[in-house]
Amino acid sequence: MIDNKNSIFWAKRQEDSACIHWHPLVHHCLEVASVLHALMETGVMRKRLARAVARDDFTPQQVVRLAVLAAWHDAGKCNLGFQEQYDEIIPPWQTHGHVREIFKLIFDSPSGQEGCQAMELAAMEKWLQNPDDLIYWLWSVFCHHGRPLAGDPFFQGMPSRSELKKISSKVWLKNSRRDPLAGLLELSKAMRQVFPDAFRAVPDPLPLTPPLQHLFNGLLTLADWIGSDADRFFPYAESQEIPAADLLRQKSRLALQHLGYDTTDARTNLKQKPIIFSDLFGYATPNPIQQKMAGLDPDPNGNIVILEAETGAGKTEAALLYFLKLFQEGLVDGLYFALPTRAAAVQIHARVQQAVATALGPDHPPVVLAVPGYLQVDEVRGVRLPSSATLWSDDQDRYRYRGWAAEHPKRYFAAAIAVGTVDQVLLSALSVPHAHMRAAALSRLLLVVDEVHASDAYMTTILQEVITRQVAVGGHVLLMSATLGSAIRTRFLHGPRAELPPPEVAAATPYPLITTQRSTQNQWPVPGEGLGKVVHISPLNLADDTEIVAAMALTAARAGARVLVIRNTVHWVIETQMQLEAQAGSESNLLMQCMHKPAPHHARFAAGDRKLLDAAVTKGLGKQANRNGGLVVISSQTTEQSLDIDADYLITDLCPMDVLLQRIGRLHRHPRTQRPEGYAHPRLVLLLPENELDGYLEANGQVAQSAMGHGWGSIYDDMRVLAATWETLAATPSITIPADNRRLVEAVTHPDNLAQLAEKRGKIWQQHGEGLFGKKAAQKNLARAGLYDRGKWLHECGFTELTDVRLTTRLGLQDRQVQFDPVPMGPFGIPVPMLTIPGRWLGDQKLSDAACPEAVLADDGIIEFMLGERRFRYDRLGLRPVV
Repeated sequence: MIDNKNSIFWAKRQEDSACIHWHPLVHHCLEVASVLHALMETGVMRKRLARAVARDDFTPQQVVRLAVLAAWHDAGKCNLGFQEQYDEIIPPWQTHGHVREIFKLIFDSPSGQEGCQAMELAAMEKWLQNPDDLIYWLWSVFCHHGRPLAGDPFFQGMPSRSELKKISSKVWLKNSRRDPLAGLLELSKAMRQVFPDAFRAVPDPLPLTPPLQHLFNGLLTLADWIGSDADRFFPYAESQEIPAADLLRQKSRLALQHLGYDTTDARTNLKQKPIIFSDLFGYATPNPIQQKMAGLDPDPNGNIVILEAETGAGKTEAALLYFLKLFQEGLVDGLYFALPTRAAAVQIHARVQQAVATALGPDHPPVVLAVPGYLQVDEVRGVRLPSSATLWSDDQDRYRYRGWAAEHPKRYFAAAIAVGTVDQVLLSALSVPHAHMRAAALSRLLLVVDEVHASDAYMTTILQEVITRQVAVGGHVLLMSATLGSAIRTRFLHGPRAELPPPEVAAATPYPLITTQRSTQNQWPVPGEGLGKVVHISPLNLADDTEIVAAMALTAARAGARVLVIRNTVHWVIETQMQLEAQAGSESNLLMQCMHKPAPHHARFAAGDRKLLDAAVTKGLGKQANRNGGLVVISSQTTEQSLDIDADYLITDLCPMDVLLQRIGRLHRHPRTQRPEGYAHPRLVLLLPENELDGYLEANGQVAQSAMGHGWGSIYDDMRVLAATWETLAATPSITIPADNRRLVEAVTHPDNLAQLAEKRGKIWQQHGEGLFGKKAAQKNLARAGLYDRGKWLHECGFTELTDVRLTTRLGLQDRQVQFDPVPMGPFGIPVPMLTIPGRWLGDQKLSDAACPEAVLADDGIIEFMLGERRFRYDRLGLRPVV
């Protein structure tokens, strides 16, 4: 490796015990350009970019010119402030960056004209459909670090003069050691040598639109991440000799193959053998829903497909069949399966991994678990080392490549197949760092969003924008739900201003149903199987009485039943768990055990402990569970969605009807020949408040604090929906699933029905509805304010720090991750290196980024600590503030 920076213009620096190594700038720029070229030549990515300018494809000439543009991404590093930043004596005018510096050269430096000549900008203008577009291309190229630089509108796209004044023109003047302009000229000559076709006088002008500028910026950022990986793909140069074009192409293609981005071989293998359903999923034949999804004719120009079917109807398998068809036909390069919770993502990841391995063989693309803190690819888990490297527990040589996309949340979408949470998808459209890279990588995947109804107004607004952008460039989206109301379905397909069907039409819509956005026939009713299940419902005013709730659960468990109790809030989960333990006494075998300790299941556990708890729930209630004897599992909403678990008896808090149907989906989910006596038929206890809901509304329509503790008016903010759910279920002692699903959901979600309920119940209910309308409008406006506008030029969308509390906390961006040193042992016998504290628990404290837990006490699996002025406790019941 090169150990003398004074002999080169360098791009990267690496220090070891022997000496300091330097990687030439020319090499790095060519490597990144070559990776970008390979990204565009692999799979559907080039066509996605072309669709952004309303074209079917780019020509080879245009692609190679885009690669040359990409090669200029680090041209700013030629400045003296960057090159000489490690000198012992640094003049005060020197700076160490390279983005604002290159703009300084072009726009505000006496050397600007010579710099433009060295970079051959006049020649590149001839490549463009509109020569004035060059500055927009350069903006996309130079701003490749995940946060676009804002332009100054008064100077027609130029950087802010206030920003440029911070940079001295001296950084572009030569000194006795270097001539920055000579460095630019060296780059230009190298590009001609490696990419000669780009400079041929062929009239093949490149068009440009704002969406293409944004997409190209994201793709270049991804190329820079790959091209900068010296440990795996592009080691530091041994000499200054410019690498051969063939060698660069070979390295770039191998990099994409090794990290699993390139799925060409997998697609070829899939085309050569039939997809056998029983091999994929372990049972003989697909049901009608799965058959229809497998036979759906994909639109080559992109599409939105919505699949509505009851919980347990095999939607996951249907989604995988649809993915394999799109993948086989070359319409997508991979899959991102988005779930509402981490627990659901972990379980679905295992199912997806198994199906992918069966369909695509042992050399299948890596299947990433895209959940921060888990660090898992396929069935292999990694461990983060203090050096920030990752130690993979199996086949280190192979997984150091396959695990590349899993090692950082910003890289998740660079995986061919990933299963994670929906918040990762939403971050691709928000004004947060590396949103463009996320969006570009996501565009080539089939985006599957499960339980799409679970999003609130804020998340739905962002998700709608993600979907719109995905389909606009020819991408594909599959939305799935057991309980999607017509209002949400219509808006996802036709936009927020689309006219809704009247309630009677909505309630009569067939179910199950497949709907598409683009098709001459856009709806396919799918016949259900069998008679469905009849669920008997017992409404009891016991939401505040954990003693009776625990006694009911324990009685059922003593009779041999597997009991699932779902409370709306973690507070009531813990209260119910403690009461259950007190009543069970020595019968602890009837309580869910995690590493031989009784525990509830909710979201406030460390990542490692959540894995153990997920496994404990699956062990107790999963399809393959040993059901010899009764068991009680106390949980929050973490068990209501996407988990393949099966309870004999369900006790649940009052919640919106669509959520309740999800919870019912865990009740008698699997056909069993034998269940405990008294529990052969599905039975549900619905925990209601002591008083009618009218009593929980203030005179102005606001929700009383006494209701919010149960999640009424807080987690589930629309009391009209809760009242409609209560009324609807009071009218019938039992419901039939799936025959009643559509009627039940529309009764409590259709806006007209909710307005009618408020009118019937009186003024405070109408005021409550009006307040909710304003609140949701504010949520939508806030969501829109957080989006970057892909219809504007990049310089008009310069990202700023997100300071609005709602915007940053909704996706957990202000949650505080605290790390322990030394690392204490947790309640289940494994270390707890880190805990995540919800931002709302910290109040108005102004904590520095470096704030660490203090006064830490750790003993016998109990951890207590201070963060700022607040004290917290973590044990087998989870994390909570100490009051």
